[in-house]
Amino acid sequence: MRDGEPPDVMWPTEIYPNGDYCIWLAGDFRNGTFGHPWEPSLCVFGEELLAAVAEIGDEALGQILRRNGCPIRVADADPEP
Repeated sequence: MRDGEPPDVMWPTEIYPNGDYCIWLAGDFRNGTFGHPWEPSLCVFGEELLAAVAEIGDEALGQILRRNGCPIRVADADPEP
């Protein structure tokens, strides 16, 4: 977001599901997000975007439900540093 601009100018809609599916894709389809309204969950994909999420920490998005399409049990989650 550029300084001084209201958030809705940069993001005209939400990326997290609010009753509808939300899909954000890079122009070349290399990364993006898919918001599922029934779970509710947000799937993040693409090497660059996953690296950015890892940099800010998984907890920024909440509980992880799946990695690489496979369900995660709480016992399988990465241990706290």
